[in-house]
Order: sequence, then C-alpha cells, then structure tokens
Amino acid sequence: MEKGFPPTQEEPPPYPGAPPYPSLSPPVSPPMPPSVPHYAEADIVSLQGVSGNNTYAVPASSSPGADGAPLPELPRQCLIFKEKLGEGQFGEVHLCEIENPGDLPNLEFPFNVRKGRPLLVAVKILRPDASKNARNDFLKEVKILSRLKDPNIIRLLGVCVSSDPLCMVTEYMECGDLNQYLSHRVLLDKTGLSHNTPTISYPALIAMASQIASGMKFLASLNFVHRDLATRNCLVGGERGESGEDQGGERHIKIADFGMSRNLYAGDYYRIQGRAVLPIRWMAWECILMGKFTTASDMWAFGVTLWEMLSVCQEQPYSNLTDEQVIDNAGEFFRDQGRQVYLSRPAVCPQGLYELMLSCWNRDCKLRPSFADIHSFLTEDAMNMV
Repeated sequence: MEKGFPPTQEEPPPYPGAPPYPSLSPPVSPPMPPSVPHYAEADIVSLQGVSGNNTYAVPASSSPGADGAPLPELPRQCLIFKEKLGEGQFGEVHLCEIENPGDLPNLEFPFNVRKGRPLLVAVKILRPDASKNARNDFLKEVKILSRLKDPNIIRLLGVCVSSDPLCMVTEYMECGDLNQYLSHRVLLDKTGLSHNTPTISYPALIAMASQIASGMKFLASLNFVHRDLATRNCLVGGERGESGEDQGGERHIKIADFGMSRNLYAGDYYRIQGRAVLPIRWMAWECILMGKFTTASDMWAFGVTLWEMLSVCQEQPYSNLTDEQVIDNAGEFFRDQGRQVYLSRPAVCPQGLYELMLSCWNRDCKLRPSFADIHSFLTEDAMNMV
C-alpha cells in the first residue's frame, strides 16, 4: 500500500471508537514528496510536562537541543512568586518576578529591560513527587523549547534544574491568550457599540494573524510540527495606553508552548477512551483519519485559527456539529463527494481572505499554501481587503 493512503476496510480504525475507514478505494496519486516531513518519519516525543499530553514531532535528523547552547541555570532566589496561573497533572505554572534582571548576565531575555525595572516571567514547576518518566519528559521539553528562538514564538529564558523542583522560566505575555483577548472585543465597523466596549480593527486582526504566520514559518523551517495551533495557544503582549486602558490596537503575538491552557479549554478537545485528547475541530481530515501530522496539517489549523480571529472568538469552530459529526465530516473530506462541510465565512471577512482559508482546508495537502505564502499574503494583500 502506498504511504499516506488510508487502509482498506478490513484494517482496524486508527483508534478505539473511530468511524471505520471509508470502503471506497481512494484515487491513485503520487506519494508525498520526500521533502515534506511525515509524522512517521520523525522521532515522536510524547511529553506529559505540567499540562497534559503534549506531543512534539522533531525531525529524526536532528535531536532536540543538539545544536543549542547550554541552557542558562538561574538562581531560584531571584524568582519572586506572585500568583499561580494554572496547574496540570505533574506540576504548576506561576507568575513570578525577577527584581533585577540586569544582574543575571546569563538570562536569555531577548529584549532590553529598563534598568531598575522588574521582569515578569512564567515559571513551570515540576512537582517533586513526579515520576521518573515525567522528569525525563520535562527535560526533553526544555531541550525542545530551547531551540525555538523567534520573535513570534514564546521564549524559554532559563531553567532551574540543578536541584528539585525542576523549573523552566519563559516569557510572560501580560494580555493573556488570544482567544480570551479577542472574545471580549468587537470589531470597530459594527454598529451600536457600547461606549465602554473594547474594540479591535480589521487591520489589527490581520497584523496579529501575520505574526502567527511568521512564527509558523519559522517552525516549518525546522520541520517542526506544532499539532495544536489555535487562538488558545497564542499569547498576547504589548504595552497599554497611557491611561492604562486597553486601546485595542496591534499587539505582539507569540505562539505558546503547546498546551499550557488545556485545562481552561477542555471543551475544545475530544477525549478518546484510553488515549490522549485531540483538538479535532482544528485538525485536518488526514490527522483524524490517519494520524498524519505535517506542516500541511498545521496549515489547516492555521485556517481555523484565522477563522476564529475573524469571528472575534465568539464561537467554537463547527459549533453546530457534535464531536462525532466533526469526525464524520473528516470522512466526507476523504470521500470527496461534495458532502463535506466547511466553516462559513465570518460576517466581517472579505471574500478574498475567506478564499485563503478555504485553500488552507484543501483536501489535497500538497495544494495547501506554505506559511511563507500565507505570511506574504497577509502582510501585502490582506490589509487592503476592507
């Protein structure tokens, strides 16, 4: 059987409770080109971490962290705990403050911090009683994140691993995740706004989307497959206005470290008995039916993320479908008989931008655009589509 084709009806479904594979024979087409990474050709690293089942696909040709510099060890006494941001099965995430970051020459902070000002950071802490596997997974996660240095990827700043509890220190984005940020806003061109309602403009949305595309372009250049791109996994930073009120303009967006907000967004994940939960409403049909994750399936998820943004995160994708119907719809994409359901065009979304989304959801993964193409479109063409 050609690599990449669904199995025949006689073979078992990909996971317990999954619908059987469609019985018709798929049309014969050439296999995926070797330049496109396939999840089966990579070292799959399953990480429990502090937030649940996070899965990173790392190219087999390069081991995590092998090409990175030694990670900076930060003194624990420099971390002043402010509040707990979240917790998972094996640890917690805290907001901490570093009073004098300038005194730490090995701190991997990518921006200048004004002298005398404290630095807010997010600290993931592994519980001391965590299993040996959880400890190993935590250290693998540190090595992987240490490779991801890009303006639109959340940055690992340092670690505390010389003694327990193990900690990793990352950037803190003061405006929270993009889903929460947008869901409390309305677009400027709507009528009847309350005077006190936070707003956001179409150009600001496109600027945010282009930043996500830029970060994903960087991940794709490393053959790194995210597997869970969504507004809930993008974080929002940026200064507020002089009055302290949110001005609703462009913010600095960074793709988050893959799973910190999973407890808050449990409803976005479909739980399979005895297996990890899956964000099926953001997953390409080949992910659901075949377990095939690539940069092209990340592109599908980007299209859904863009749809979320143009809908100002007012509803869940396919909100009119049950989880089982979403899985059935993946089967319709495979059958390709015209019965598949697409996300509808958001009310404020220009037709040209919606066509871009549709291209992200092309049945043939080879015909989906690249993140470089998407980034160029968003920075050059989409701004004029008002």
